[in-house]
Amino acid sequence: MTSSFTFEHPWFLLALVPVLALAWVRLRARPATLRFSSLRTARKSAVGARARVWWLPDALRIIAAGLLVVAMARPQQLDRELLSGEGIDIMIALDMSGSMNAIDASEEEITKIQASGSEPLNRFGTAREILKQFIRERKSDRVGLVIFGGEAFLRFPPTLDYVRLLNSLDGLVLDNGRRHDQHETNCANGCTISGSGTAIGDALNRAYMRLENSTAKSKMIILITDGKQEGGAMTALTVPKYIASLPKREQVRIYTFQVGSGRDSRVAAVDPLRGTLLRDRFGRIQYQRPQRPFPTDPDLLRQVAEITGGAFYQSYDPAKFAKDFRDLERTTFKVKVHTNRKEMFFPWLLLGLILLGCEQVLRLTWLRTFPT
Repeated sequence: MTSSFTFEHPWFLLALVPVLALAWVRLRARPATLRFSSLRTARKSAVGARARVWWLPDALRIIAAGLLVVAMARPQQLDRELLSGEGIDIMIALDMSGSMNAIDASEEEITKIQASGSEPLNRFGTAREILKQFIRERKSDRVGLVIFGGEAFLRFPPTLDYVRLLNSLDGLVLDNGRRHDQHETNCANGCTISGSGTAIGDALNRAYMRLENSTAKSKMIILITDGKQEGGAMTALTVPKYIASLPKREQVRIYTFQVGSGRDSRVAAVDPLRGTLLRDRFGRIQYQRPQRPFPTDPDLLRQVAEITGGAFYQSYDPAKFAKDFRDLERTTFKVKVHTNRKEMFFPWLLLGLILLGCEQVLRLTWLRTFPT
């Protein structure tokens, strides 16, 4: 909860201008004087307390006028409480095909990152870090995860247990394309799923099936991929077209992200004899252009999003991907703000009236002047 101070009728504060002008005039004024033929007697007489505070009634009146002006402007304290919103059910479909090993960075950028003692993140690593931050910022949204390569699997159903979901995301191992034997199907690095394909249609189907019976007021699928439909039993447009045929209250929006463009992508270089990563004399991984370009299909991803009322993001590098995801959060996950207004004018009014009362009492008693 955050607090701030404001005025309901701030234009009343303009009345402080004449109050300040009056204060300036009174400060320049001098107390009344008497003319004496000789000052010898006057100098011998002590200056009394009343003479020293002759200005006090005027000061009280000016301060009281200022307080009353502030009270008329109606000062208020605003307490804003951020609410988590209505709660959205979200399924994330994350591409784990082999092309997600690619790095979208120039040689200069890679060299700069390695000079700092680290290695650049590939497409999958970038997507995972951005998704982890996205999940941490959820409050009442249920989030689930589907992973896909040549096939699609449900990794985690929609849940509010973000800790377990994050742990599941951390446990994913991307297929690096290496095998113990050229005829072997199991990847050498113990990958979570085979990366030989991009089954977008199957991934959307599995994600939608987890949302089909959801009672949430809003449902959405976030598809993150770097390729075109390759493999799988279902085409990429089957699920979006089915969703579009449903009544509006049952529809699911699909937001698609194409990560990487292939224009400036690189992959880790592999020793053809040993099957290990090539490193330089400093132990840093070496990168090279892929032997063949990774096919993309932005038109397909745009269609998938538009058919369901979602949006398509073409995230050609990590910085653009992060920016696009922030844009998705800003436009889709609107945070509701509950504002409490607490009136603060009464203390100002009360203090102003008290000072006016004190001024009148002083003028009629201790600091009474003649003639009145």
